[in-house]
Amino acid sequence: MNSIAIVGAGNVGITIGASLKEKGYNVAGIISRTRESTSRGAEIIGTKGYTEIFPLLNQANIIFITTPDLVIAQVCKTIAESGGFKEGDLVIHTSGSHSSEILSSAGDKGAYTLSVHPLQTIPGPEAGIRNLPGSYFAVEGDERGLPFARKMIADLQGHLVEIPTELKPLYHASACVVSNYFVAIVRLGLAMMEDIGVDKDKALAALLPLIQGTMKNIEKVGVPEGLTGPIARGDYSTIRDHLKVMEREMPEIVPVYGELGKYTVKVALEKGTINREQSQQLIKVLEVNKNG
Repeated sequence: MNSIAIVGAGNVGITIGASLKEKGYNVAGIISRTRESTSRGAEIIGTKGYTEIFPLLNQANIIFITTPDLVIAQVCKTIAESGGFKEGDLVIHTSGSHSSEILSSAGDKGAYTLSVHPLQTIPGPEAGIRNLPGSYFAVEGDERGLPFARKMIADLQGHLVEIPTELKPLYHASACVVSNYFVAIVRLGLAMMEDIGVDKDKALAALLPLIQGTMKNIEKVGVPEGLTGPIARGDYSTIRDHLKVMEREMPEIVPVYGELGKYTVKVALEKGTINREQSQQLIKVLEVNKNG
């Protein structure tokens, strides 16, 4: 029977460990540099806590490295150089931005390596354990490790997305765009409301129904069908009016608005609500205003 070790007692490691333990997996233990972190992780998962690597890795043949991204490669190398990996072990990291190639030191010792990234926010173990079921998981790496990854994801009621190793950063960038950049765009909209004298909290309360309605629309009909608004209608005069006011009141946001607008033109073309001539007119307006 497979035995699992969790290296790193942060939110992701604890979430993975607890979720697998709940599904009947043998989670042999969790290890961290500090006794406090280890004890917390062990208590939540319901397993043993370690601060020394060998008692744990002597038992385990599947090792999750769930440390911060910046130290994954070094932690893996340290374990490999100290003889912590056995031939045939499966070593997995959960970083969204790095590929399995940063585990090459484990591969050199005969281990199989994968990256398995849950496409989910995990602000804390409790929320992570609650949110993980049903999530999508991006997986890449050694094909010999894929059977375990497929079974694990299925047991977590998740969905598997296999991606090319060399394009892992592009995958992570897509997640940043729809999550992190979305928050930034909302903040930009609030700043525009503040510029006309609306308090930020009131502006957020006013815009939230629109944001929520947009999300529901996307969930219901998808993309690009969920696109609405002046660009989707080919209404270049409204876009021109937007930009004229921005040039006067908030010139620093004109380039951002323009680039977002130009990409939105592509989405509207994909949706089929504007034709090529309308798209060219919209681009012309966006470019003229961007260039002053």
